[in-house]
Amino acid sequence: MSAPQQPSYGQPGFNAPVQGKSRVTVGLLNLFLGGVGAGDFYLGHTQMGIYKIIALVVSYGLMVVGGLAESVVIGLLGYVLLVAYSFFVFACMIMSFMGKWIYAADSKGVPTV
Repeated sequence: MSAPQQPSYGQPGFNAPVQGKSRVTVGLLNLFLGGVGAGDFYLGHTQMGIYKIIALVVSYGLMVVGGLAESVVIGLLGYVLLVAYSFFVFACMIMSFMGKWIYAADSKGVPTV
């Protein structure tokens, strides 16, 4: 007669697969806070998140400087950078729902679900 097994109470076993972070959460973070790289910080891609913050600050800064200096070229450059950045963030949002590109896994290589 063998000893009774203790119940696991819903805890994963020793070699259980690791559950990844949610793609839906990443998509929603990118939808509402994509300009500041919230989805990237959630997945641990801090370098990409910092790049997004820098791009946002630079493009807004160029728009403000162009408005203060009444320079159409600088203001237009800031506006074009902001529009291009918005398309980039929108693409990141779409790809996070599809599970492709950098959102297929988090920074530790665990696939997103």
